[in-house]
Amino acid sequence: MIDWVSAKIICNHDPNKLFNGAVLSLNSNLEKEWVCDKKKTVEGSYSTKIQIQSITDTHIYISGNPTKFLQGHNLFGSNDLVSIMGKFFDELLKKEELGLCPDPFQYANIKDGHYELSRVDVNETWHLNNEKEVLAWIRAVGESAYLKHRGAGQFSGDTAYFGKHSRRWALKCYSKFMEILAKGHHLPVDLQIPEMIEYARKALRIEGVTRQQELKRRSLHIASNWDIDTAEE
Repeated sequence: MIDWVSAKIICNHDPNKLFNGAVLSLNSNLEKEWVCDKKKTVEGSYSTKIQIQSITDTHIYISGNPTKFLQGHNLFGSNDLVSIMGKFFDELLKKEELGLCPDPFQYANIKDGHYELSRVDVNETWHLNNEKEVLAWIRAVGESAYLKHRGAGQFSGDTAYFGKHSRRWALKCYSKFMEILAKGHHLPVDLQIPEMIEYARKALRIEGVTRQQELKRRSLHIASNWDIDTAEE
């Protein structure tokens, strides 16, 4: 499942509508060194949030979880990056306050995946018998597994990380049930049905974070290079 995407997209827009303040750096003489616009937070379904920023009059930066933005949860979702990002962009266009106004050529390129990716998170879920078995599996892999180029696992809470601070790619293994119990990750009230809770209770989640350098090395920094099988591969 596609779980997070950061992308730079060509799209005409009104930069003033995306302005959300700025961060300014001054040197010891109080002279301006640099200034950077802050990202604007946008709410999707069930108050799930993403960030958007104007780079130039024709380029925007978007970062967030398109799956949660569209459906309110990421217990399960799609591996089709181009399709889900197309639907995600259509939802952004409905928010007139953002001032997004792509021309027909830009819109077609976005729907076809002709834009640059700087981060993509992909995950897969395996079901064990219950959350205790999931946590036992995570402890075992964290204590015994060793990944080439990433070494042994590192623990943080109930999550095992491999290559946590890598600039290229990293893996993490965690219990989806424990995640939705954490502050800020709860399922929306109307999705807290027994079937969803049971699904999460048994879910062992393994998630891969791929950053810009690795995406370029694999020629996956352009969204159109992804097909329905790429995420699973």
